[in-house]
Amino acid sequence: MDIKVKALASLGLAGSLGVILYLTLAGDQPIFWFSVFLLGAMAIICETLGEKMASGGKSTYGIIILFAAIAALNTPSAMIVALAAAFHLQLIRRRDNPWELATSAAIYSLCTWAAAAVYHALGGATRSFAATDFVNSLAPTLAAAVVFWALNTMLIAAALRWSRGVDPVDFIKSDALRLLPNQIIYAFVGLFMGVIYAQNAFHEATDALGDPVIVGSVAESLRGIFAVLSLTAVLGMAWYFSGKNIELLEAYDRSLEVLVTHLERREPYLDGHAMRVAQNAALIARQMRFPLYEVNRLRHAALLHDLGSPAIPRDVLLQSSALSEDEFEKIKVHPLEGAYRLEEVAYLADMAEAVRHHHEYYDGGGYIDHLSGDTIPLTARIIAVVDAYDSMLHRRPWREAKGHEKALAELRENSGRQFDPEVVECFIAALETGKREEAVPAAALEATGAHERAPQKEKRGGGRRMGRREELMRERRETRERLEREALRDLGEEGPVELAPPGSMGEGGSVAGPEPVAGGEDGGGVAP
Repeated sequence: MDIKVKALASLGLAGSLGVILYLTLAGDQPIFWFSVFLLGAMAIICETLGEKMASGGKSTYGIIILFAAIAALNTPSAMIVALAAAFHLQLIRRRDNPWELATSAAIYSLCTWAAAAVYHALGGATRSFAATDFVNSLAPTLAAAVVFWALNTMLIAAALRWSRGVDPVDFIKSDALRLLPNQIIYAFVGLFMGVIYAQNAFHEATDALGDPVIVGSVAESLRGIFAVLSLTAVLGMAWYFSGKNIELLEAYDRSLEVLVTHLERREPYLDGHAMRVAQNAALIARQMRFPLYEVNRLRHAALLHDLGSPAIPRDVLLQSSALSEDEFEKIKVHPLEGAYRLEEVAYLADMAEAVRHHHEYYDGGGYIDHLSGDTIPLTARIIAVVDAYDSMLHRRPWREAKGHEKALAELRENSGRQFDPEVVECFIAALETGKREEAVPAAALEATGAHERAPQKEKRGGGRRMGRREELMRERRETRERLEREALRDLGEEGPVELAPPGSMGEGGSVAGPEPVAGGEDGGGVAP
């Protein structure tokens, strides 16, 4: 370890011990040893649950216990708890460098001292918590949390700079700023735990002169720690089940993605279509300021908008010649079939409407129910736009792919006839906003030369995940190419053939319909 870090650790520990002795002897602040022991043990447990950060150091829950000690005990007692927080339960197995432990202890103790000084200077209460005391302690806790974070960040950045050569600016941007909201929340949780502990571990009495004093006992301290552990158990259960709920939601999303990916194997040219439609639908929803729940609901509906496609015979889907009336009627069944399947499952039923009507035209010329204007559900109008846009961007057996500008031109041309004009404009605005946001970081990287450092940072932060993702994408691309070759063999041809649906002839079509549809060259397509 660098000599500067060792000097920092030594000075920090000496300064911390000096402050503790001064506050205890000159300031007449007692140390509540049994409470220090109990809270110190909890701090060690919290430190054991820490996670390594990309730039170095680790993020832990120890600040919760430190702020509980500040609120429930006093400054010297809280600083001793902070010294204990440098240790963890895996110390013997991991064989940490003693100087690293000393550095952590010094930093924790000094930060606790600074936070406690700010907390008390602003009127934060200790060991006596009426309702008004708790309310009056909220603002001091916020200020103390910010001071703790700032001093902790500065000291850790210096230690990392001297010991590992980590750029302090990189550390602050990549790790420290990201942790600030968490540390503020942890400080408030610590205040709440300190209130619970203090109310059970201490009581007010009078001394020989009749003056009020705050005293406690071992039994009361045990009662206090039991109350805190009970609260921790409740919070832990809430955290556990909320995590399980998030896992279920993620599994739900993943299940839908796997389902549509499986369905798309029937039509190799649709590979990734549902995922792209879902992403663009969510883009429009956010542009239109949908609530988060509605954004997710729309995204799920967009993922499943072609759920009924297995009802269409495969030879019709891959047909490269003009459709007969009977074949076109088979195409028109798929929104209805998809809606029926969704209505059979309770937690998917609210998406059925969007799936049923995503081929309705704004002027009433679409199918299934020939709705028009605002009578078409907004979710279906959004899916109609992004479905046609993605279809135009990708090759189909009956036509070549179109470029982004031509696809947008066709959306505008059919706005008010096939598509909702407001949805079209929101989609175009959202795409433009996304392009500008992507361009700014790229320009900044070019100007600063940061693009040369980016691969190294990516490897440090999550190279294993990125490598696995690239591998999966490569496998998926190879599968898509193989399926396309098989489809071309089935069709018995090597190039695209133009396709016109029965009925009116006109400009374009992503899905065959009775009226001109955006997406094709000289006629409608058959991409449900």
